[in-house]
Amino acid sequence: MTWARERFPTMGQIEFTWAGQVMETIDGLAFIGRNPMDKDNVFIVTGDSGMGMTHGTIAGILLTDLIQGKENPWAKLYDPSRKTLRAAGEFIKEQLNVAAQYADWVTGGDVSSVDEIAKDSGAVLRRGLTKVAVYRDKKDVLHECSAVCPHLGCIVAWNSSEKTWDCPCHGSRFDNLGKVINGPANTNLEALEPKAK
Repeated sequence: MTWARERFPTMGQIEFTWAGQVMETIDGLAFIGRNPMDKDNVFIVTGDSGMGMTHGTIAGILLTDLIQGKENPWAKLYDPSRKTLRAAGEFIKEQLNVAAQYADWVTGGDVSSVDEIAKDSGAVLRRGLTKVAVYRDKKDVLHECSAVCPHLGCIVAWNSSEKTWDCPCHGSRFDNLGKVINGPANTNLEALEPKAK
């Protein structure tokens, strides 16, 4: 905002903002093809790494051929289940990161009480053996859901810039009420009834 206001001093109030994730694959090529470990008729296009226009065109051609059972010279190159030698080292590094994230299960929460959460903000708190993702809306109403990502069980964190719950392990994102907006998770955070003070 500061950069924009310096260059456009008559700029009015910001009413809307947009943000997105750039999904990167290890080798820089998109995943285009059959979704691994899924039904044969489920196809994906992801990991465009900012090359959505190019990969979208490639995907249109490649997926059409795959669906029709035709050979395509790009099928192996963009196969979502491909494995590369370079990927092995990155995979191990990422798995160590994931393992480290599981330590969040035994730590305290971001706050010790819902009273510490400001309006239109969220935080994770520990409640006994569980972790709870709590969002306080603009009307001061609390919304609670499990802080456990349904993908592989990591603990989500509040993203104050985007007003989302983000999983540090594999990038799943959920809106402030726990509804999934970005996979690999394909279900919402489990809704909980807010506890009385």
